[in-house]
Amino acid sequence: MSSICELCDDLLVKILSLLKTKEAIATSLLSKRWISLWKLVPRLDYGTPLYATGSDFIDNFLLLSKSPVLETMHLRLGDNCEPEAHERWVDIAVARHVRDLELIHYRFHLNPMPCPVSLFTCKGLVVLRLQQVMIWDIPSTIFLQSLKNLSLLCVSFLSGDELVHRLLSACPILETLTVRRWLADFVTTFTIAVPSLQSLYIMQRPDFHGERDDREYVLTTPSLKTLKVLDNFSRFRSLVKMPKLAKAEIKIRHEDSEKLMECLISTKHLSLCLTSAGGGQLLMAKSFEYLCQLEYLELCTKCSSNWLCLLLRHSPKLRVLRLNN
Repeated sequence: MSSICELCDDLLVKILSLLKTKEAIATSLLSKRWISLWKLVPRLDYGTPLYATGSDFIDNFLLLSKSPVLETMHLRLGDNCEPEAHERWVDIAVARHVRDLELIHYRFHLNPMPCPVSLFTCKGLVVLRLQQVMIWDIPSTIFLQSLKNLSLLCVSFLSGDELVHRLLSACPILETLTVRRWLADFVTTFTIAVPSLQSLYIMQRPDFHGERDDREYVLTTPSLKTLKVLDNFSRFRSLVKMPKLAKAEIKIRHEDSEKLMECLISTKHLSLCLTSAGGGQLLMAKSFEYLCQLEYLELCTKCSSNWLCLLLRHSPKLRVLRLNN
């Protein structure tokens, strides 16, 4: 303890920033010097799901905090946490120039909570992670000029396709996008037109059973370096070539295989799983003519020896081939 106490306050605050907020506050019991150190920590991370009984804790932290900037706020909200409370907290975080904001809602009956509109006015926001929230509206003035990492996990867009387009169009330097679709997202065509995007992850909920067959994607992402698509119910309406793409993990319907493969001309590392057999496999094999840069290929599909010969003929740089059932 004596060696730690010899450190300057700035360094101690950095150490406390590595802890969950409740743990950081608990250090105030160590000595008089530690009583107020936690108030300088520019980070709020409650850690465990927050229910109504924990609202006072968040209110008191924000009230007593002496840090002029709240760099990080991570909240995991329980089922009975009032929307007014988390909207108030987000408003305060935005006013304090939050850079890393995470809102995860644990809602029973898959009932998303409304997303605070104020976060769309946060020009300094760099990382935004939303889970099970409802985006009712997005102001036309939205401009997330600093946002580089965005996660939309089971997010509902009340006005559907247009809100998705408006949100992503307001992120001029976005580099990483993670999307987990679900049946109640109210989006038919999920358009991702982000020229700056370097990493894209698209998934479906594990309990998604494909009751809808009209869901589709439009990808205009020419700068992608990493692509992961695990969605064998939705379709790809249109894509552009991705000349910088180095690694891809794809699980889709075989009907879309040729359309997608034509966009993967520079891919060196590819994992591919198709959801049905038949003619689509031959179509996919023909598509390997585009993939002459492949060095690693992992396939989850049945295929004949002729199919493999055709594949190897068009993959002169292939070093590793894995076939999984």
